[in-house]
Amino acid sequence: MLEIIQSGGPLMIPLIICGLLSVGLSVERFLVLNSLPDEEESKEELENLEKALLQEGQESAVQICENGKGALNFVFASLLKRYNTLMIEQEEFKATNEEIVKLGEAGGGGEMGRFLVMQKEIADTKDELVIETEESARSYLGKHLPIINTIGNIAPLIGLLGTITGMIVAFESIAASGAGDPKVVAGGISQALVTTATGLIVAIPSIVFYRYLARTADRSLERVEVYGHAFANALIMSGRKTNV
Repeated sequence: MLEIIQSGGPLMIPLIICGLLSVGLSVERFLVLNSLPDEEESKEELENLEKALLQEGQESAVQICENGKGALNFVFASLLKRYNTLMIEQEEFKATNEEIVKLGEAGGGGEMGRFLVMQKEIADTKDELVIETEESARSYLGKHLPIINTIGNIAPLIGLLGTITGMIVAFESIAASGAGDPKVVAGGISQALVTTATGLIVAIPSIVFYRYLARTADRSLERVEVYGHAFANALIMSGRKTNV
């Protein structure tokens, strides 16, 4: 085996690194995606966090997220951070919103202007949390998948580069010594064939792993988003109660 690797030339080093990286990351993603909580466990995790949020406040919910792990916990923590950022942004525009309300009241809108401003704030917050849910879920579930996909795409190209360099070596040997002795060109041809085969050996499993893991991540995404949206609603409700 060592002789075969050595015969492939220097490009065997990046090919071996790509192969090991692809296998390692694929195993890691397989374990993560197959360790997601089932429906009952997901409901329990959501209910515990909502209970802490509504009864004890955001600090308690943050503490639970800091001590937790897994896809749902990652999404919940991301939502908490994003919600706090949105509240800070809304506070900065509070004076502007009050001015809009006053103008509405002066124009005969009464309390309708205040109600519309409040509804707009809630709708904007909900939209931002929906986006955050999808982005954080995709970030967690799809982690490392682009690397595996890239390896599957570039491994044949590295093998092709090794093929070209091997053929260059073979032709240089022919030019220097003539074509009478097969041993003269054997090294270059061996390098060309070994790197090509190695590139395909790395690329084919990588592409298969990527396709399988990507489909698994997409199926899991829908389930994670459901609980993320539910927690986003709980965040908005807790914020309204606090403001009241």
